[in-house]
Amino acid sequence: MKITNLQPEKYKRFFAFGCSFTNYKWMTWADIIARDVEYYENWATPGAGNHFIFNSFMEADARHKFDQDDLIIIFWSTKEREDRYYNNAWLNDTNVTQEKTYGKDWFKKFSLDFRSFLIRDLAMIKAVQTILAHKQCDWANFAWYEFFNSAELREPFKDPKNKEHILHMWQEQSKSVYNGHSVAEFFDDTDVIKVYQDVFENIDAVYKWYETSHVTNRKVPDDNHPSPAEALNFLDWVWPHNTISSATRLHVADCESKLPASFDPPIRRPIVRL
Repeated sequence: MKITNLQPEKYKRFFAFGCSFTNYKWMTWADIIARDVEYYENWATPGAGNHFIFNSFMEADARHKFDQDDLIIIFWSTKEREDRYYNNAWLNDTNVTQEKTYGKDWFKKFSLDFRSFLIRDLAMIKAVQTILAHKQCDWANFAWYEFFNSAELREPFKDPKNKEHILHMWQEQSKSVYNGHSVAEFFDDTDVIKVYQDVFENIDAVYKWYETSHVTNRKVPDDNHPSPAEALNFLDWVWPHNTISSATRLHVADCESKLPASFDPPIRRPIVRL
């Protein structure tokens, strides 16, 4: 069941999936939740794309058989990332390093085909959500980045107010008209978005949190990854009535105080993966 409140103490096991926003050199949102759960596995890896996240979820379920005592949270990554399994290891490359890894010819031919990325990733997310809907475990899906290629620079959407609305328009795809304009004018690839409408209904857009006043006076200004305190702030923003323990909150504050000069790396259970 998709959760409406976070109660970590309810669960015997917690499994997290994602990229560096989920598994980083300091405490993430997942590590915070895990402190109040008996068993924890973090399958995320920095630079991961949605192909890797999909495979990680499927393998983790095959190994552990998710059940009613489990909490599963997936933070989907940006669609422009390319994941490949090569030479007995995963290559997780952001769009910045793909040219180096795959070569200039590949990069020139494939790296800007955003429609193909959208079709690929939404199909995988749909598959995971369908599986979760038939499992007895509790779960949540988030996205750090918008999946849409917005057409905000087209007329009549050059107005900043319209652009702001486009970036928040997760639940508007089912409408055919908005403010007198066709919704198809807001986005590229609206046919793909329409097919996977229900996918967006089950994903919360985390970048909305970034655009609020919650992230101010950053402790590590040159790093866009949420600090421990920011990660806790995010969880409180999503689930205002959560039951994260006082002990965990004190630990987060202690970890935050050690940034950026030094910090205690989070303690994580080693993951056995293919």
